[in-house]
Amino acid sequence: MDVDHGLSRILWSNDVPIPIEATSIRSEVETITSRISVLRAELEGLENRLRQHHAALSPVRRVPPEIIAQIFSILVVGVLDSGGRDGLLDLGLVCKSWRRAALSSHRLWAGVSVDRHQCNETSYGKIVTWLNRSGDLPRTLTFDHITFDDCECEFEDSEREEPCQMSNPALIKLLSVGPKLHTLVLQCSSQVCFRTLLESIGPEPDLMNPRPWDTLQSLRLELSAAGSCPWDEPLEASESLFYHLPQVTSLNLHIPYSFTAFEEDLTHSRTVALNVPPRLLQGLKTFDLRCDWQGNHILAMLQHCENLETLIVDFRGEALQYDEDDIPIVHKISTESRLVFPNLRTLHLESTPDIKLLDFLRAPSLRDLRFDMEYDPEDLEEFEFQEPLMRFLKVSNCQEKLQSLHLQNLTISSIKLARIFLDLPSLTTVIIDRARFDANTFWQQMQHFALKRIGTSDAPRCLPHLRELQTFYMPVEGPVLRAVAKFLMTNRTMNPLPSPCAWKVSYVPTMRTEDNMEQELAALAERCVSFQVVPFSSL
Repeated sequence: MDVDHGLSRILWSNDVPIPIEATSIRSEVETITSRISVLRAELEGLENRLRQHHAALSPVRRVPPEIIAQIFSILVVGVLDSGGRDGLLDLGLVCKSWRRAALSSHRLWAGVSVDRHQCNETSYGKIVTWLNRSGDLPRTLTFDHITFDDCECEFEDSEREEPCQMSNPALIKLLSVGPKLHTLVLQCSSQVCFRTLLESIGPEPDLMNPRPWDTLQSLRLELSAAGSCPWDEPLEASESLFYHLPQVTSLNLHIPYSFTAFEEDLTHSRTVALNVPPRLLQGLKTFDLRCDWQGNHILAMLQHCENLETLIVDFRGEALQYDEDDIPIVHKISTESRLVFPNLRTLHLESTPDIKLLDFLRAPSLRDLRFDMEYDPEDLEEFEFQEPLMRFLKVSNCQEKLQSLHLQNLTISSIKLARIFLDLPSLTTVIIDRARFDANTFWQQMQHFALKRIGTSDAPRCLPHLRELQTFYMPVEGPVLRAVAKFLMTNRTMNPLPSPCAWKVSYVPTMRTEDNMEQELAALAERCVSFQVVPFSSL
């Protein structure tokens, strides 16, 4: 920029300008400032155009809608509640291509979860529209009726201040004439509320025009027992609230906790009949039962479940209780005959203090076995585990078919536990989560079993097909981590299989990772064993 030669003396020195020179300088400042503003605005315009052109060439624009939809399915997972639905709708507001991608991914719209306040005549149309966007995919509806206030279903109609939400017209309409459903999840405050729903739906289906309720494939029924609604079911099977359940193939049944269902005397649970219809139980492929009641309820239902492929029983910390003198079914299901499940591939026993149930079962096709023992930090007494487990596996003749064994919160002798794995040569997945035993001794024993085969070809092999080992919440400081690494090294040396093996670990929060393991882990990597530290989970 040219500078007025008359002001050079002032601009290039520290001399004080005279008034006329100061006026000239101020005028020049205004001119320069105005010019800068014009150039800055022009620069911002050019920068915006540059960003637009870069954006037009961005690889993101070439990402196929299917990939965008896949990313959305990672962000928005499962059956969506109001927050999840709002999140999905917000993604569709970003641009037209994102909206098209969201609408094209049918699985994003395949599940809706509403509570008793969100299901009404106004929301009915929105729920139907949402589910219809799922195309032909299986649909799931969750209705939450759990309330901290006592429901008024036990009162006469004239005494009720408001109707039970299980008779909600919008809910009844969804189950009667709404979109076809695959899975229904009902969370009820009491069995009386659930009976209210059944009465509202009506017991008689139209075979020519079946309702969504009649064509359900999966039902998850969670029953609570409100303080004013203790369990009081009729003994007559045809009058049971379970009598008119649809003929599903998957049933997840949560019986109310005994201490809420029978506040006065828990022993009353022995004489109450659940009366789940045998025709329903016979058609089940998956049965997830949560029940802590005394008596033969679990065995009484299982004797009709001969077509099961997956069985999950949650004892809620209570042992399987029965009286051999008073319960005929215990005599009927003797240890010799047992209940046979020819198609059962997955068996989970959860929150159980023992494994007595195994003495009544036989599962020749079993592949996946899990024990989640009831955790009591003050009770470290070992119970009988090895013998009933091996007795069950031997009677079932599935020792060489079982592929996955998951042990959680188990208190057991290290030697006995190691012996179990020696007798299960087909295992490919082993998960040990918070088991209470001498871990260092256990893994040393496992390495000993692996080394024992050297020079003895007829000796049983120790986990020769191991593909995945998970040791969670384990005390790994000191020699334990190294002992596991040595076992895996020996295992891969004795069984040089081409397929890789994965080892996942989570640490006790108060402990730190053991140092100086680089050499062992590098040696494992050479034998295709990957090592991964996963975050500790409090669950």
